[in-house]
Amino acid sequence: MILALIVCLIAGIQLALPRADTVGPVWLIPFIELVGIPIVLSLRAVAGRETQYVRIAMNLFLIFLVAASVTNAMLLLLSLLRGSSASGVALLLAGLAVLIINVMSFGLVYWWLDGGGPGKRYEGTVERADFVFPQQGMESEAGWKPSLLDYLYTAYTNIIAFSPTDTMPLTHRVKVLFTVQSSTALVTIVVTLSRAINLIPNG
Repeated sequence: MILALIVCLIAGIQLALPRADTVGPVWLIPFIELVGIPIVLSLRAVAGRETQYVRIAMNLFLIFLVAASVTNAMLLLLSLLRGSSASGVALLLAGLAVLIINVMSFGLVYWWLDGGGPGKRYEGTVERADFVFPQQGMESEAGWKPSLLDYLYTAYTNIIAFSPTDTMPLTHRVKVLFTVQSSTALVTIVVTLSRAINLIPNG
């Protein structure tokens, strides 16, 4: 399942982060993520649909995922401000890793939140969408539904442009998430690049 694969990728990248950019043992957050996603998927399989308990479990898991992503970014920034001894290239790689985690984590959140979840979107029972995609306003794309890749792309463009591009957020909760994601990415990019550029000639 794509969801499980993305979580595994996030956990793998977090394992590769420098020790100073993690909370507790380097394996702790990836371990919680790798244990958490099978539990959520098992609940979904047993219930056979997205019950209230499945949604609560998934909501908690995604809150943890986003919190871990933001924490990784903050720890990297603190490490840089304290004068990290890592080379310029190592800092660039660490910054890139944090940004990749950012995109995948927030992409999953957008996919899960929009219109009450993928289940409601698939069934066509969405009462209020959180996003509007350009395809939804095209007659030639009647019946089109966004996939997980569309939400990952939305998360990616949000950190590259630092603002919505072709996909627009409609609800307050998603606008807040967009702000948190782009702000975290902006600070990560600016501070990491400024520090790394000074070190690369000596790195």
